[in-house]
Amino acid sequence: MTLLRSLLLLRPRHVRSFVDINRPRPPPLNPADQREFEDLQRKSSTTQGSHPDTPTPVQPEFEGTVNPSTGERGGPKREPVGKWVQDGGDWSFKGRVSDF
Repeated sequence: MTLLRSLLLLRPRHVRSFVDINRPRPPPLNPADQREFEDLQRKSSTTQGSHPDTPTPVQPEFEGTVNPSTGERGGPKREPVGKWVQDGGDWSFKGRVSDF
């Protein structure tokens, strides 16, 4: 047991600090900038930190995979905007229009 302890004590401890010095990393920030950086990271990970112009998700009109009004399986969860269908058959979903 004493031999094992002596080997553990003789283990070089400077190797880790030497390896850390050679690792690429950004330069350290001053304390004020570091606090600002951490605050910005914390805000970006919460929902309150999202941009005010972020579009809201479209709510589906029905649950499941079958549209109850048309009987279509696997189709869109919402009907296209009516004005596009009346004006010539273009389908619109979340602002993207496709012409068949």
